[in-house]
Amino acid sequence: MAGWSFPTPPSLPTSLARFTRRTSKSSTSSNNGSATASPEKKSSSLKLYANMVSQPSRAVAWVLKVKDADYEFVNVDIQGDFIKSDEFKAWNPNALVPVIRDGEFSLFEGNAILTYVAVKFGWTDLYPTDMQTRAKVDEFLHWHHTNTRLFTMQILRPAAAKASGRASATDLTFLESADALIEKEMALLETFLAKDYVAHTDAPTVADYAAYCEIDQLEMMGYDFAKYPKVTAWIARMKQIPFHDQVREDLDKFLTTVGIRASASKP
Repeated sequence: MAGWSFPTPPSLPTSLARFTRRTSKSSTSSNNGSATASPEKKSSSLKLYANMVSQPSRAVAWVLKVKDADYEFVNVDIQGDFIKSDEFKAWNPNALVPVIRDGEFSLFEGNAILTYVAVKFGWTDLYPTDMQTRAKVDEFLHWHHTNTRLFTMQILRPAAAKASGRASATDLTFLESADALIEKEMALLETFLAKDYVAHTDAPTVADYAAYCEIDQLEMMGYDFAKYPKVTAWIARMKQIPFHDQVREDLDKFLTTVGIRASASKP
């Protein structure tokens, strides 16, 4: 996310306020306000540095919100100075979100963070302790990086670049192949959904949160998945998870600002 040069996503203080149970009592920011902290409930050693336009940031924040975790959300402007600072790069040399800080410990990569917080807080429903069940979750999380994650790399980002008049030849090539990519990945997801959720489980795991936060944006852009009945049913189930719409408010604003949000008459 840090490499984007598209219109700056909408400011987030209003939506962040809706993520807290009480009025923010502290904040941290750089000179240009590129990082703002909003404590969740009470003081915690766990801090999530994220931006809700970022897909893995949404997945992590959604899980923490659903589980009513004790943590502090720090909004990071992906085009601001803080994400490029030595302080932030000491936590993630890639200068990308999300990042968590748990005391002096730091961790980046959304899927690594999802499994870390699940183990930390004992959320065995999201990351089962049974070895083989957990292995299927891990299997999907590893597969995700070069499959469902491509929905952002090869569709959302190129579409935003094109709408901004900054598309490269590679971006345009990716967009020409968008339908083929979706068809390939959705066909595979149909096979993964042997049960209600993507890691062959009867309840959502961290794998579902990771995958869904790549697919939600495509639906908001107007892509139709009706020809994939298992995927369509899974999407409907994921939409029933608490805070679904709230977590996507800033994504909605971003897609609208860039000009790639589908009309209200489309999915």
